Amino acid sequence: MSIKSPLSIDVFPTWARLNDVEFINAKLQETDGKGIGLVATNDLTTIPATEAVTRAEDLEDREGQGLSTGGKEDERAMGEIQGQTNINSTRLLRIPRDLILSAAAIEEYTKVDQNFRQLLDSAGHQPALEAKFSALNKEFDELIEKSSGLAYWNSLFWEKETVTIKDWVLVDAWYRSRCLELPQAGHAMVPGLDMANHSHRPTAYYEEDGKDNIVLLARPGADISEGGEVNISYGEKPPAEMLFSYGFIDSESTIEGLTLPLELLHDDPLGKAKLHIFKGSPSLKLSRSGGDISWQCPFVYLMCLNEEDGLEFRVLQGKDGERELKLFWQEEDVTARADDFGDLIKGHPLCQVFRLRAVSVLHEVVSNHLMQLSSDISHDELEALRRTGQVKDDRLQLAGKLREIEASVLESAAVVLNEQRAHLFADDHVVAYLGSMEASQDGKVPEPAANEEDDFS
Repeated sequence: MSIKSPLSIDVFPTWARLNDVEFINAKLQETDGKGIGLVATNDLTTIPATEAVTRAEDLEDREGQGLSTGGKEDERAMGEIQGQTNINSTRLLRIPRDLILSAAAIEEYTKVDQNFRQLLDSAGHQPALEAKFSALNKEFDELIEKSSGLAYWNSLFWEKETVTIKDWVLVDAWYRSRCLELPQAGHAMVPGLDMANHSHRPTAYYEEDGKDNIVLLARPGADISEGGEVNISYGEKPPAEMLFSYGFIDSESTIEGLTLPLELLHDDPLGKAKLHIFKGSPSLKLSRSGGDISWQCPFVYLMCLNEEDGLEFRVLQGKDGERELKLFWQEEDVTARADDFGDLIKGHPLCQVFRLRAVSVLHEVVSNHLMQLSSDISHDELEALRRTGQVKDDRLQLAGKLREIEASVLESAAVVLNEQRAHLFADDHVVAYLGSMEASQDGKVPEPAANEEDDFS
């Protein structure tokens, strides 16, 4: 699909004026090593939030005690101080709500353009946003298949193959590199605001005012000199997401982690039912902060439970007459808590056994990914690609840095999971359970463990 040449950044101020975008205490300017960014047009200093609150409370006390002698002067001071902690704080930029491209705005537009509504229905836009376009090729194939039957879009896109997978990838890149999460509107693209670069120590933040406009405000306690860059935070994202979405890895960030897909156990007859009731993509999230590894994987507990443990699926008739799949645990309907089995198993005599199963599965997942990472494309192969110009040096460096971070996190996670597994293997309940299982396989009746009240037979 042919794309017109992009407009020069020099015309952006004109576009901003025509679209009611206000640059109040900031302007666009070339920045050191970051391309175009926002810089302050004046020296800006704001009061730290705690100090502002203290001074405001002090004024309230003075007014309440009848000690104020300033009259309107004190009222003005009160307003200025309280203004540092609300939407009237030092403003840098204002973008009218009509320019915000959010899910709600897209939905509104579909009401006036039926062709656009048909295209979105074909593209499956909501799942794509929620999954962050994780399967671009599959989505593009589905888009072609479903929209080819729509006369308007078939003529525009497919008859002459004017749109290709490259265009879909470009759209994805535009979205990823420009999408921000607004306090009320949620995920959205905001022209003008996206000119602010990221920093681990941001000097500004964005907010929605009472009219749903977006305003960029100086952070409480910020001290920005004239000509100094105005930065925002893109959020607490792991290195892979920062690199894939924005094209760089924040060297100052302390966030280290990655998310691994979790596949169903190949011999689990309930696997598909579990996946259906879970209503999400099973994954393992690994995080490292201050050297400590933590993991999150709600699905793994459901994944490791069986019918003999007390797990059951039933097809029941719902209130609307339709038949629905329901999940039961110990005879209790827990359909709405499919992602909460880490808590549901607490108090069960075999709780530690269930945890051992979960940790063992995760240890295998981490070990397999670590092995796969170490056996990926070799240095010599990458060097050959670099020499032929197929991969740029800066891309190789970023990929190498990401690989180094993720390998380190995986190695640490493997150690931690192995320690957790060893600890669980030594648990009295687990020892008794494994002993009873071994004895039953040998056809023997196990002797009861000393001081053991629970029956695992």
